Amino acid sequence: MIAQILVDVKAKNVNKTYDYLVPENLIDFIEIGARVVVPFGNRKVMGFVLGLTDKSEYEQQLKTIARILDLESFLTKELIDIAIDLSKKTNTLLIRVLETILPSALKVIYKPKIKVIDYSGLPEHLKQLFAYQKQIYLDNIPLELYSSINQEIKKNSLVQIYEIKEKQSNLTKNYVKLTNKAVEKITDKQKSVIDYLKTKKDEEELMPILLKSLNITGSVVNTLEKHGYVEIYEKEVYRKVETLYETTDKEITLNDKQTIIHERIVAYLNQEKTFLMHGVTGSGKTEIYLKTIEKAIENDKNVLLLVPEISLTPIMISRFKSRFGDLVAAIHSGLSSGEKYDEWRRIIKKDARIVIGARSACFAPLDNLGIIIIDECHESSYKQNSGLIYYANDVLEQRSKVHHCPLVLGSATPNIDSYARAKKGLYELLELNERALNAKMPKIEVVNMLEEFKSGNDETFSKKLSEEIKNRLERKEQVILLINRRGFSNFVICRECGFVFKCPNCDISLTYHEYSHSLKCHYCNHEEKIPSVCNRCGSKELSYMGSGTQKIEKYLHEKFPEARVFRMDNDTTRKKNAHEILLDKFAKEGDILIGTQMIAKGLDFPRVTLVGIIQADSNLYVPDFRAPEKTFQLIMQVSGRSGRRNIEGQVIIQAMNPEHYAIKYACNNDYQGFYQEEMKIRRYARYSPFYYLIDLLISGKNIRDVFYTGIEISKEIKRLADNSLIVLGPAMDQAIKINNRYLASVLIKYRDKENLNEMINQIIDKYQSEEVFINVDNYPSFG
Repeated sequence: MIAQILVDVKAKNVNKTYDYLVPENLIDFIEIGARVVVPFGNRKVMGFVLGLTDKSEYEQQLKTIARILDLESFLTKELIDIAIDLSKKTNTLLIRVLETILPSALKVIYKPKIKVIDYSGLPEHLKQLFAYQKQIYLDNIPLELYSSINQEIKKNSLVQIYEIKEKQSNLTKNYVKLTNKAVEKITDKQKSVIDYLKTKKDEEELMPILLKSLNITGSVVNTLEKHGYVEIYEKEVYRKVETLYETTDKEITLNDKQTIIHERIVAYLNQEKTFLMHGVTGSGKTEIYLKTIEKAIENDKNVLLLVPEISLTPIMISRFKSRFGDLVAAIHSGLSSGEKYDEWRRIIKKDARIVIGARSACFAPLDNLGIIIIDECHESSYKQNSGLIYYANDVLEQRSKVHHCPLVLGSATPNIDSYARAKKGLYELLELNERALNAKMPKIEVVNMLEEFKSGNDETFSKKLSEEIKNRLERKEQVILLINRRGFSNFVICRECGFVFKCPNCDISLTYHEYSHSLKCHYCNHEEKIPSVCNRCGSKELSYMGSGTQKIEKYLHEKFPEARVFRMDNDTTRKKNAHEILLDKFAKEGDILIGTQMIAKGLDFPRVTLVGIIQADSNLYVPDFRAPEKTFQLIMQVSGRSGRRNIEGQVIIQAMNPEHYAIKYACNNDYQGFYQEEMKIRRYARYSPFYYLIDLLISGKNIRDVFYTGIEISKEIKRLADNSLIVLGPAMDQAIKINNRYLASVLIKYRDKENLNEMINQIIDKYQSEEVFINVDNYPSFG
């Protein structure tokens, strides 16, 4: 048998499979997707088995697989096919795509060792080093000997080799189990162990629990084992992914509209079909998900559910575990490396049949999928923008075709592209126009902050918002305040010369953080102390401009000292389970929750009756054709957190430009009006959904190299393609520097994508170099 193996070497010239002989002792159980160790050149490397065959086109003697790392494969054939497709689409090395798909715990560690080849030829000081062992880890060799060792490697007296170690191991714990041996003379403490184990399932217990329960030492159990009365053994256990939320199983009764939609989806459980479920906030989309998933499980099918934010994952897991117990697995970036590893293995072993997670869960190794659901499908967080650029929605659309199962896209504000597809009949549109539980849509008001400033109010909050917050506090109701900036102030400026303090690595202003009294870059994490004088003119007249979440928090403590205020942003949610802990505390004891976009969707707090949106139009004027759509979606989503039960909610929007169409349509809860307006603009400007888009992202340390490459690429595309392609860029005034690398863009608009990826890959191969890197973004409309 011959294995086709992709080796773990990040180089373009080895971005293919190599044929290796499978040893006789591995033939019976080696699987596609397994990790193996193979000789490659003069070293051994890890590789993935991507195929098994009986013949090889390679005419010379094949090398043999050295050893196998997995008795159970962590990669399915389906995931391998997805990886190959992504590799071709993005011109990314296949080994890097597989690393993105798999949990980081499955990466191997190459640990360097120095091995003796000719002991007699070594100098005396190295003979002493290798006197008792012929291989030593490089880390264990004193640094002062490196030079001598390097010389001996060149003389072939020593050689550097690599030991391949797995990054993560299975978790095992010690158990104590009764044997069948008849018990004779034993002490009282030993008898208490025997009696205790007889009460347990399978007559076994975890060693630490047994010792603590009986208040005894390990020697008691060891003596029992010595006499053969008990067995002490290691048993593999999974690292548990727990949530703080109570898992009470509530029976769900769908209303008439929900029932119609549920039955429509269930009718297609064994067919490939995409549904766009457009339901207003609070219309009960999650209840439909639960009922539909219940039906899929009854039909012995598996389920994949994506949510956009880590903060929403524990809430969903809690609801689903109350109904489906240990059938539920979670995959998201908030888990530890070991937890992800165990959840992945639970899915592979079919111990878990429902997977809930954020973007990376789109690669969950589920087979026999019965339904795939993407909640809040419009969210840009479903797109990965660094490294391998992929869009989870696109991956799952492929998977629904493979499994012949429905794909459900749920959103109160679907993106323009998805809604246009539904209008054309490519998706089936399912509409929920009313809230569940007879709740009313919130009343929305807009405050013109320019008029507010003219009237003499120079504070962050309008008079109206301050009054309504006071009212809610008096009535013991809750308030959510959204602002798009974390930190204390947006930037620090010199009032004498206008100098703005910027990150030395990025073309981005530094944000002032009061709690650490520092300036931080939110792109590369650069941090520096607060300056006392201007870097340009030396003036001490420095001002802190704008309002971040920290500044709003401080203002609220001063204005409403009795209020219990919680702040939710990247700074307060860095620790494990921080999202869950914070939201749980707010639900039970909070008055006001301040946050960035992470609080805008999916949260359901019955006592929240007021939502305030600070600087609602702050993102309208960034150079992005999706800016109005993103603003509309954000306002609609966060507004939906208000009045979700029997008390009518209120939303107050503060904006400098309240007449903008995105804000006006959001205030009227008019998705259709916004959709029609946006479609007119995009048709005229030739953007999606009227044109497909591909963005070539060109980066490098030298701005001249970046722009020269961008210009040459633009010329090459125009030369190779016909007039149906529109090529924009690179634009000098839109170049940015992030983490000491300049970034420029060449945007391609097209209608027919035949052979386009092949042409782009050829261009990248021609122009990419050590100085300039080119990344392909096939989804600029969604990120």
